Amino acid sequence: MEGFQAPGCAQELWVAKVDMIIPLPEDFSYEQGAMVEPVSVAVHAVRRAGGVEGKNVAVLGAGPIGNLVAQVAHAGGAKVLITDVSDFRLDLARQCGLENTCNPNNESLKEAVLRTFGPQSFKVGFECVGIEATMTDAIENIAKGGTIVVVGVFGDKPRVDMGLVQNNELNLVGTLMYQKEDYLKAVELISSGKVQLSPLMSKHYPMDEYLEAYRFIDQARDKVMKVFIDIAPN
Repeated sequence: MEGFQAPGCAQELWVAKVDMIIPLPEDFSYEQGAMVEPVSVAVHAVRRAGGVEGKNVAVLGAGPIGNLVAQVAHAGGAKVLITDVSDFRLDLARQCGLENTCNPNNESLKEAVLRTFGPQSFKVGFECVGIEATMTDAIENIAKGGTIVVVGVFGDKPRVDMGLVQNNELNLVGTLMYQKEDYLKAVELISSGKVQLSPLMSKHYPMDEYLEAYRFIDQARDKVMKVFIDIAPN
């Protein structure tokens, strides 16, 4: 249960409305159950794009959410290119079935787009980093009339070339979290194996090492994806 704008589950007891409870398949592991929430974020982001079947899609950022956005788009019938400055994360993306990858430190997005999609470029882009450089890259390389979904959380206000947005008739779309239907779709994708989660499961910590888990995330940085806090049964 996610505690966004409401009490979360990092407490002993919490209450949820019965009509908001989504039963999980009996063969789901606890790890799969915990991953339904981030997969739902990706499902909602892809849904905000208005459909990706048969389209060329670029995902900028191969962290946990970017990886899952790319997987959901791929499962939805898109041809996907995913980028990141971390070779570790790009390797995990390939383990998840995302064959087309690009490290901007070694190859520009323009070059990677041409290599992957040809001159028609990509029609849908997902900014999953939250920095000005990747937003600029998306705007400068997407096809005319394309849609860019802003998934990354921006700490600093980015400068956006609105003249290029206007001239190319681009669509900038925001996305935040998910709705119940996104949870249902996430469960379906995980259950069917269309979204691969094992490569994203980095490490487990017991509940009494809660703070240590966050220290590990800070120290490991781009070498970590998802860390689990295990709650021992009573």
